[in-house]
Amino acid sequence: MSLNFEAYYMEISGYFQANTHIAIALGGILLLLLLRKPKLFFTIALIVAVNVFVLFLISYTASVSVMQKENLISKSESQLKEFR
Repeated sequence: MSLNFEAYYMEISGYFQANTHIAIALGGILLLLLLRKPKLFFTIALIVAVNVFVLFLISYTASVSVMQKENLISKSESQLKEFR
């Protein structure tokens, strides 16, 4: 089962649209962190970016392997039908 990042994005976007006060507070905190401690802000941003990349890579690899597994199953089923 692969991760669906579009669904995650839509869920997070919907949450922040429904709770604008939380979105404004989080944006303010991130802005203050960027202005006061930019090194910490960019460190956190880098960690988040690496985690997103790793999750995407795992998801992509899993979806490719599932497709290959389904192809092998369909080939073996067709060979079994020919054998009978």
